[in-house]
Amino acid sequence: MTLSQDEQFMKVALNIARRGLGLVGQGRPSVGCVIVLKGNIVAAARTGDGGQPHAEAAALALAFFEAKGATAYVTLEPCAHQGRTPPCAEALVKAGIKRCVIACRDPFVEVNGKGIKILQDAGIEVVEGVCEAQARAVNKGFLLTVEEERPYVTCKLAVSADGKIAAAKGERTAISGDLAKRHTHMQRSRHDAILVGSETYLADQPQLTTRVKGLEHTPLRVILDGQGRVKAADGFEVLTNDVVDTRDIRAVLAHLVKMGVTRLLVEGGAEIHKSFLLSSFVDEFQLTVSPKELGPEGVLGVSKEDIQALGGLKLQKTQLLGEDTLEIYTRAD
Repeated sequence: MTLSQDEQFMKVALNIARRGLGLVGQGRPSVGCVIVLKGNIVAAARTGDGGQPHAEAAALALAFFEAKGATAYVTLEPCAHQGRTPPCAEALVKAGIKRCVIACRDPFVEVNGKGIKILQDAGIEVVEGVCEAQARAVNKGFLLTVEEERPYVTCKLAVSADGKIAAAKGERTAISGDLAKRHTHMQRSRHDAILVGSETYLADQPQLTTRVKGLEHTPLRVILDGQGRVKAADGFEVLTNDVVDTRDIRAVLAHLVKMGVTRLLVEGGAEIHKSFLLSSFVDEFQLTVSPKELGPEGVLGVSKEDIQALGGLKLQKTQLLGEDTLEIYTRAD
């Protein structure tokens, strides 16, 4: 099937928006904006790191006078309210945009439909719903914070061929190969926060940072500590029962939303993963399986059966990462 011109340009905007995942922060969406004049892209931008500038403002600054009479392709409805910056919908009007193609509406109460109305009242032609499913997938974390008051949750776990996560209790064990480790770092770069349990933190002392050249990134690092075992951890946010009921995953997620988290990566350990699976709030589980075996003394992790039965997830994709196999499970519905 041949893509329409609107779909082609919107896919460019979506690809640009993806680059901001994990970098925008503060509970904001990563938006892509492409400005097209006479069939040519004259400017393209995404929401800046830390949330500023907004994608539309950045693209308009690049387009300058070529924005007049052009079409703007935006992956999320332009904002209609005054925040740290003026409304993007008004900026598009002032720039002389003739047509605006929007992938999906922003459900945030101060925007929902209001940005579109500003554009239409100014005589700008508005087209909605182009590549909407893809746009919702890119900003699924932001949308969930608005619609369900929780971030998008991805669990990540590496296990041996016999389902173990360590050679012995409390022992740090290297399981995955170099490609799988690189994949982990890339995933970290796309999330606002990474969470581990206190047992994993005390046993492994993980850095939980992105250490891939060009993707260096330190997300919010969270230790879930219901037993009060971690007194202090430099650079980490420690969630104890004094802060939030650590047994209530829904409450933990709501607390993280207040901290500006839209995408959460849960790295372990096994009990933490089971708690999240039982909560029914896991959207994606990435299981890396090594060909190595750790033997009968090894510590069991979460099994494929657990992921499917406890979390209601379904295997969607399998890919090789060197000698390791990555299995991606997502919601069955």
